[in-house]
Amino acid sequence: MRGEAFYRNLFRLMNEHFIGLKFLAVVWEQDQALTRFANSRIHQNVAERKASLSVLATKDNKIALATSNDLTVPGLKALRERLETMLRFATPLDYDFKLPEVSMGYPVENVAESLKKVFAEQRAIIFDRMLKIAANDVLLFGYVSDNVTENVVMSSNGTFLYQSFGGVSFNVVAMCDSASGYASGVAKSYEELIVDEKVERAVRFAKMSKNPVEIDPGSYTVVLGPEAVSDLFMYFGWLCTNGYTHELKISPSARYLGNKIGPNELNVYDDPTHPMQLPFVYDLCGKRREKTAIIENGVFKNVFYAHGAALRFNKKPTGHTFSLDDLDSAVPVNLVVDAGTMPVEEMIKDTKNGIYVNRFHYMNIVDPQEAIFTGMTRDGTFIIENGQLTKALKNMRFNVKFFEFTQNIEAISKEVESVASEYFPQVAPYMKVQSFNFTSKTA
Repeated sequence: MRGEAFYRNLFRLMNEHFIGLKFLAVVWEQDQALTRFANSRIHQNVAERKASLSVLATKDNKIALATSNDLTVPGLKALRERLETMLRFATPLDYDFKLPEVSMGYPVENVAESLKKVFAEQRAIIFDRMLKIAANDVLLFGYVSDNVTENVVMSSNGTFLYQSFGGVSFNVVAMCDSASGYASGVAKSYEELIVDEKVERAVRFAKMSKNPVEIDPGSYTVVLGPEAVSDLFMYFGWLCTNGYTHELKISPSARYLGNKIGPNELNVYDDPTHPMQLPFVYDLCGKRREKTAIIENGVFKNVFYAHGAALRFNKKPTGHTFSLDDLDSAVPVNLVVDAGTMPVEEMIKDTKNGIYVNRFHYMNIVDPQEAIFTGMTRDGTFIIENGQLTKALKNMRFNVKFFEFTQNIEAISKEVESVASEYFPQVAPYMKVQSFNFTSKTA
């Protein structure tokens, strides 16, 4: 970590060398290290430090964006030259553009002491714990990773905001012959990372998944694990909470916003303050991010506006600008599906006939207007009979309309887990859902 003082000096240099040019600048610096393992052996240790400075400049209602990894004075001068050239040839925007309002705040540091000096041995210790759980009859594949990120937002109108945060994540596929189980996790530090419980479940699912049977496609009661729940709500967040597409009426939110879409127990937030999340306190325009309801007591409450979309449609920005390349798109990056009241053991015990799904993969959007998602089960799919997981089930493809899925939620677990999802970490519970539509078998 370079620390706040370094970036305050960079801010001074930018104001000195960008005189006369209106700008918004974002710095990312990340130290990231990863240990990868396969066949229960570590085969790769890598570490990388990277920094980038992106500057958006504006003049005569035009904008230009350039990025560099050179934070020296010559680098800043070259970046300005590029921006001025780009502005000369840029086309004016079709809405009135202005830089974000001045934003000031105390520096935010969310880096655990244990992450300020990390070695490959620390990741190897986590892997060794996994090995002891798997024993000799299960092979493990996956990774353990840690990172520290510094992010700074600066502008010619006086904004200077510094935030740093760190995180640890892992995923593991447990293989027993051709059968598999899966788990992942994320936390702010190695001390908070829940490993043993999740790896034990992945190993148990791998052993249980031998000799799977087939059933016919159709609508079934399902109990979805946190990995599966997080995937469905991640796609919902990406597709249905963007204020830009909402205003253009090309998002399902144009029909469902403000409506009751699920049970009272269904609450979904974008929440950087949640203790199991990695806090992203300011967006890239310097807007402070607060806990915001997406679904509250079953009602679809809010969509989000990035800076460009807010200007276009005369809305207030909501703290969801996460790319200077695309000032219109907004996405919840600290997604939390809140806990319910039913213990997961009771949820399964109360299911006479159904299917347990550990996670999905190859998810995609079938119909963006109707929010229909498709994908396949993976790494732990079981038949539930009389409250017990009895037989492993061959993977199946599903097609679900999200807003019917939410109406069919019967129960939400009181347990929640952190999930190292594909793009951003998420927090999700287990869910019991009626009439979940499986459309076909897989080989």
